[in-house]
Amino acid sequence: MTGLTRRELLLRALPLGVAGIACARATRAADSCVNADSEPLRASLNYTATAADPAAACAHCAFFTADPAGSACGQCTILGGAVDRTGHCDSFSPPS
Repeated sequence: MTGLTRRELLLRALPLGVAGIACARATRAADSCVNADSEPLRASLNYTATAADPAAACAHCAFFTADPAGSACGQCTILGGAVDRTGHCDSFSPPS
């Protein structure tokens, strides 16, 4: 036996789990177009980064302006900032 109790093993392993979660969140945030300041508005409009129906994605919305550089992000006039082109919210409106 190594002499470690279950409690000691768990206490030593806990920081690794916390570090893993923090790293995953940082990676996800870097890969998305989400601005933390707009989270309350996004939540109130049920914004999702991936639309259930691709025809109702942000890229096909009247309020969406694509990024001229061709990135996966664009600007939304309703949400007042960057959104994923594949996203969707309750304010979706097809262009007229």
